[in-house]
Amino acid sequence: MADNPSDYFVRIEDTLVGRKAGSGASEKARALRSEHPTRTRAERLLRKRTDERSWRRGASGERVVGWLLDRLPDGWHVFHDIPVGTRGANIDHVVVGPAGVFTINTKNLRGKASVAPRTLRVNGYRTDHLPKAVREAERASKLLSKALVRNVDVRAVLALIVDELEIRAQPADAFVGTPRGVKRWLLGLPPSLTHREVIEICGAAARPSAWAPPGR
Repeated sequence: MADNPSDYFVRIEDTLVGRKAGSGASEKARALRSEHPTRTRAERLLRKRTDERSWRRGASGERVVGWLLDRLPDGWHVFHDIPVGTRGANIDHVVVGPAGVFTINTKNLRGKASVAPRTLRVNGYRTDHLPKAVREAERASKLLSKALVRNVDVRAVLALIVDELEIRAQPADAFVGTPRGVKRWLLGLPPSLTHREVIEICGAAARPSAWAPPGR
């Protein structure tokens, strides 16, 4: 009886493993450039603030943070640019490791950022970056908990690339720091998950269907 070629292959479903940091933002920047290539070149020469520039700058920041997170030691797992839902939302980075599960929102800013228990100000102006990061973690917790049929706690993190960062106090519901500060913080946390739990959560996090379930 002849061998069946399919016996020698393993079918791998769609997976989020291997997605590059900043790929979604880069694609949006490219789409905007393709719509108005001549105008975009002129705006870049004049250093005008545009949507294309914002997406491009955001992608650059995500790549920097992604590069650092990808160098976490063995036992840590990182997923980048996770599409969430059906309306184009995404999570910049999801990290799963001995210390737990984290959503990391990257902001590439200019000037000075100031962190207080309930606020994040940039150049003196209050932003919505902090509550958005917290909501992002809460949404990730609900989706992963549903995928695994058990509670999965997710902590919110903001990684800020900024000229000057003043941390008056860390918020109770999120950690805020520079990219390297975030990495050091993660590595300094006590273990909270077993190796098996880490692998189970990673298995769920790698499935696109966990983040955009049917009917959502």
